[in-house]
Amino acid sequence: MRLGCLGCLTFLALLAAVVGGVWIGARTLQEPALATAETSAADGVRAQQKILEIAHGKTESTGRVVLTEREVNAFLARHLAGAADLPLTGIAVRLRGDGVVEFTGRLPLRRVVGAPLLSTLAGLAPAGWLERPVWLHVGARPRIEPPATRGGRRHLYLDVERFAVGRQRLPVALLKLSLDPVALRILAWPLPDGIGWVTIEAGQAVLRPASWRSHTGPGDRR
Repeated sequence: MRLGCLGCLTFLALLAAVVGGVWIGARTLQEPALATAETSAADGVRAQQKILEIAHGKTESTGRVVLTEREVNAFLARHLAGAADLPLTGIAVRLRGDGVVEFTGRLPLRRVVGAPLLSTLAGLAPAGWLERPVWLHVGARPRIEPPATRGGRRHLYLDVERFAVGRQRLPVALLKLSLDPVALRILAWPLPDGIGWVTIEAGQAVLRPASWRSHTGPGDRR
């Protein structure tokens, strides 16, 4: 009788594991719910012009340039995949009011399990599976690091606070343990010369020149 009960419990545990695995697997294939406004080519052009203005020192040293969420989305959709050398599609960004950037994009599964820790296991999967696109969802706070050497460039790093594949939230530590080195480029970017500060506000990103020193500027360039 005890063996029969033990067998039933084992079966139920295995069934729960299978159902849980299927449920998690299904959630990883779902698109994250991140609503963003429609963008146009003109939004991307405006964003590029504003970035060039501040990079070339055409704003006052105490001024700031504001990129709207639409402009940020249009600019990244046009330039991010090529700059990072990644087959990244479906890019969407949301700028929250607490200094957090939410980012979603699609990558082939082989990029998500391309780190050395997982590449051996990934090699056992059918090639077709590895080319299937999956959604990444990252919530992060931008951080600016000064130049490592004199005359060097500042870098913008994304300190990740939330990580999900599809709609399945995962431990943040898994992000760097799973993504291949090329895919990790989306977390660190050299800033154009002249840009020293980036602040995330609700629906907009504020860029300030490197000469800015936390005092009130004459106005915004919108």
